[in-house]
Amino acid sequence: MRNLLDTFKRQPLSQQLALTASFLCLIATLALVALAARSSEYTQANLQGDYGRAVAEQLANRLSAELAAGDRLGVAGELNKLLEQPSVAGARALDVDGAELAVAGSRSSGRAFDAPILIAGDAAGTAEVRVSTSDQDAVRRQSTLALSGLAVLLSIAVYALTRAMAQRLAHNLRAVSAELAEVTGADTESLNEVQALRERVAALPLELLKAREVTESHDDHYVDTAILYIHLRSLPGYVDTIDERRLQRYVATVHRMIFGAAGFYGGELEVVRQFGLAVWFSGQHKIGSAALRAASCAWLIEQAAPELESRLRLSVGLGLAVGGSELGRGDDRDIYPGLYTQASVDELQKLASQQTDGISLSGFVVNDIDLCTRIEIEAGDGDRRQLGSLADGHRDLLERQLQILLRALLEPPAEDSDQSD
Repeated sequence: MRNLLDTFKRQPLSQQLALTASFLCLIATLALVALAARSSEYTQANLQGDYGRAVAEQLANRLSAELAAGDRLGVAGELNKLLEQPSVAGARALDVDGAELAVAGSRSSGRAFDAPILIAGDAAGTAEVRVSTSDQDAVRRQSTLALSGLAVLLSIAVYALTRAMAQRLAHNLRAVSAELAEVTGADTESLNEVQALRERVAALPLELLKAREVTESHDDHYVDTAILYIHLRSLPGYVDTIDERRLQRYVATVHRMIFGAAGFYGGELEVVRQFGLAVWFSGQHKIGSAALRAASCAWLIEQAAPELESRLRLSVGLGLAVGGSELGRGDDRDIYPGLYTQASVDELQKLASQQTDGISLSGFVVNDIDLCTRIEIEAGDGDRRQLGSLADGHRDLLERQLQILLRALLEPPAEDSDQSD
């Protein structure tokens, strides 16, 4: 069946349309022929039933007089006389016990109809008549065959007409396809005009022809955004000192740690500098403001990093700085926010690159109410500000999240074990 469909799809368009139209026409006309045959059969059966019952009742009336006189020869004569009618195939008379009194013609062919034989109001037997239906059945079959043949002829006519009309459409498609072939230089062996046109259109450099329009600015990029900048301090020393496979495992593990910590607070991770990552926080969240979420994510990463060192047997030195911008990071449809936030990213890069411990804070986030309420802000060297101790309720939340994060990192899935050194 699949091969037949594939062959049909490869046929010319005129052939496909003509075959489809003629097939549907044939199905519709044959359905009408079947409905007409069924209706004719039902009507014929009703007419035969009325006729058979009338003949049986008439025969019963005649036989009642013969039986009353005890004339069995007269009964046989009435049956033989009835057979003179061409539509009657057989007849017989039965007594009250079902025994045959007289028989004429066939006992089995045709439809059987019976009527009681009454003498003075009492049942004296049964008159049975068999009506032949062969002639009517033959006429009905011939009529059905004639209508079926007419349906086939009509389908052939529809095929010829549809193919002639479809060839005009196919001619226009071939002309368009030939013009495209001159531009692209692509050739096709498909007999189907639509498929050939599709192949030649696919050969066009559509990406160059597609107009790219700068859409309107998105409000999501024009809200306050907190930024967690992560400087990978240890990574530059390992680039040229450890093998590539172990380096990839190191980077993948650090990536999983940062990505997992950011996932608790809806942060979006992005590489923004060489050996530098940014996690962006914006919008509403049940935990609190974007600045609080960025600081909490930084705390999780700071606490999880020493645990990774024991597993990797490599240093996981990270510089962490939390800041923000009045705009978001933008995207390919609106680059202005991304350009605007580069100054904030540069500031955080300088803070994170300093060889100091702790999580540095920029001036953009130190006055955030949620952050100041749940995390203490301490003074560092010079004008530097950094995260301090956590409020009890917030510490409990972060401790639970830290345990979940470490369990995911230190107990990797079974399929990861094959990639370990």
